[in-house]
Amino acid sequence: MGYTKTYKDGSTPVVAIIGSGFSGLCAAIRLQTQLNLTTFQIFELEPDLGGTWWSNTYPGAACDVASINYQFSFEPNYDWSHRFAPQAEIWAYLRRVAKKHNLYEKIRFRTEVTRLEWNQDRQKWVLDYMNLATGEQGVTEADVVFSGTGPLRVPMIPKQFEDFEGPKWHTAQWNHSFDLTNKRVAVVGSGASAIQVVPSIVDKVKALEYYQRTPTYIVPRRNGAYAKLWKIMFRYIPFFHFIYFKLNYYSSEFTINIFSNKLIHRIPRSVATFLAWSYRLWQVRNKTLREKLTPKYEMGCRRVVVSSNYYPALVKKNVNVHTDSIAAIKGNTLYLKDGSSQEVDALVLATGFRVQEMVAPKFLIGKNGADLCEKWGKNPSTFYGLTSPETPNLFFLLGPYTGLGHNSVLFMIETQVDYAIKALSYMMANNVSSLEVTRKACDDFRTEFDSKMKEKVWSSACQSWYQNEDGRVTALWWGSCGEYWWKLRNFHAQNFAITKRI
Repeated sequence: MGYTKTYKDGSTPVVAIIGSGFSGLCAAIRLQTQLNLTTFQIFELEPDLGGTWWSNTYPGAACDVASINYQFSFEPNYDWSHRFAPQAEIWAYLRRVAKKHNLYEKIRFRTEVTRLEWNQDRQKWVLDYMNLATGEQGVTEADVVFSGTGPLRVPMIPKQFEDFEGPKWHTAQWNHSFDLTNKRVAVVGSGASAIQVVPSIVDKVKALEYYQRTPTYIVPRRNGAYAKLWKIMFRYIPFFHFIYFKLNYYSSEFTINIFSNKLIHRIPRSVATFLAWSYRLWQVRNKTLREKLTPKYEMGCRRVVVSSNYYPALVKKNVNVHTDSIAAIKGNTLYLKDGSSQEVDALVLATGFRVQEMVAPKFLIGKNGADLCEKWGKNPSTFYGLTSPETPNLFFLLGPYTGLGHNSVLFMIETQVDYAIKALSYMMANNVSSLEVTRKACDDFRTEFDSKMKEKVWSSACQSWYQNEDGRVTALWWGSCGEYWWKLRNFHAQNFAITKRI
């Protein structure tokens, strides 16, 4: 497909990209490579790029998606050290890609976008920003905005832990200056971060008090190292890397059936459940501990985690697994509802992120002065998670309804960016100043989404960060990656209200 790359007068849209993680970098690269567009600026809150992979540096931090699928399709990496890449390698990959495309010069680091407001008369977004290093404030305008802030961004820190008087931190804000050696350490939470942290510190600490809120389904993580021969074949044998990439992609795609409630998918669901059950039985011989670690909900309702060192860590003598909730905290002591108490030297919070708080109050002001936080409430109104009626020319990357429970979100990001690129090309070809998705298109999407999601285990009674407080799933896409691509393979001009340039 050929793209229109300029307006008839030779100009191009001014684009603002918020965030320099995978989403923001993908948008910037595709603007350059597909539209030859250089009139863009990236705003990054932190002192370096990487998003989630810059922030999360806790011990054991790694991707739970195979490395071969956790890379841009247009920027293959032939040198992953293991099947599941550690944080440092992923961050290095992002920096390498950014340098290749000269993106560092396009990024305003330590710059927070404090407010976004649509100016209907000027047909532009007005961005208020602040340089966090100098305190300097400024205002700029953009014709188009890509929001790549990501869902795993704002740590969830329950207020009760404010009473803890010793050193404490969230896994996304790891305190590397505190030496855990021979310390009594508490870890709260049982999601993916905790499951990576616990095995990584268990041999260093004197005692590990592990407060499991909800047990997690665990399946083995086959994390073999890539030998030099593999890397040579990836790099030099034609199509070898591509075929391996596709095999991994489609094997992950098949696992979407594990999350289906349909009778036809009962066999793959049963096989996956048996795998998790037998793995737990094999790894945890103590019946009492195994009972604590056994989920009481359907497999897949909450995130399934891959790990081969989590159970072996929990059976060690210096680990105590607690399942009662924390009733009170005084000083450095945690008191549980069962009457027991544990005094610790440090508190690690693996308590997740505020995924459901997708837009901050009074941050994003759309058409007709609509505060998107108030407008959305608990149920975002979007067109395939990409844009909303109140936000002309604004594209959410990995926004509502587009997370995954079975495959790499990078596929989703690339699909969303490619759709936005087609929209920008359409704008320039047709002399359009703004595209505003219709309410009907969003309502049709929501009707389809809710209908399809009823067929998935994610909609069952167990609570997870996938759901809002009413139990409606808002964080995940209902189907396979291929289905999402099929829905967005073409730009749908008929679903947008169009305003022409004057």
